[in-house]
Amino acid sequence: MLSIGLVIAIAVPILLLLSVMVYISKRHQKAAMQRGQARKVKDFALELAEALEFLLKVDNQSEIQNLILERVRQLNDQYLSALPKKEREGKAILDLEGLENKVKAGGKKKKVLKSDREIRYAKKQFFKILKSFGPLIKNKTASEATILEFKRYLRISILEMEVDSFTAQGDVAAHRGDVTTASGYYKAARRILIDFKMQYPEKNNRIRDLAKKTSALFNSEEEEGGSLAKELSKEEVADVDENGFSKDPSVDNKQKF
Repeated sequence: MLSIGLVIAIAVPILLLLSVMVYISKRHQKAAMQRGQARKVKDFALELAEALEFLLKVDNQSEIQNLILERVRQLNDQYLSALPKKEREGKAILDLEGLENKVKAGGKKKKVLKSDREIRYAKKQFFKILKSFGPLIKNKTASEATILEFKRYLRISILEMEVDSFTAQGDVAAHRGDVTTASGYYKAARRILIDFKMQYPEKNNRIRDLAKKTSALFNSEEEEGGSLAKELSKEEVADVDENGFSKDPSVDNKQKF
């Protein structure tokens, strides 16, 4: 009996200690999972805030900007609720007030992107914004019809920026007389428009304008060639007199029959 009592006296504290250790371990695991989830939310919120700041530089559609700002606020709240309770106080993903002030100041009108790198960056930022729209329908922040309208607007906007960029680069090449490069940029811009599945009022006009620009490049070359031929012809005529004889005294003007 003494031995059984001794075993129990030893085993009970050990079991209690193990139970406490398991409880603490589970709490640590839970806290680690919460931090991991919070970190994912934070990362996306920071990326979306970056996309919003880019949008403010290239577009002045305030409704979309305010909607994205609201999504950033929601992500900030989601981030805080995902953290362990003891870690929530004083935490925030970013300076929301500063971002709000930028949105209130209003965005700028669309600018021409100057390189392929800028185009890729713009597409990346617009994709983040489009990706953020889904939850806004689910939580009823915006209607499905509104989100579809905004998605259409943004897709057309990034398309137009890409077309503007290629057109501008084509114009620069045309100005310096590089017909091949200019034609390549115009054709690339035209192909982007043709391959774009959505229809909008300006699309066909832009395709026609680009076709005219391409045609004008080669017509201009032909005109220059024609002018050169005319000038050469004038020079030839100037070398003979009114009777068709050469003005050069070294040339024998005697007619041969």
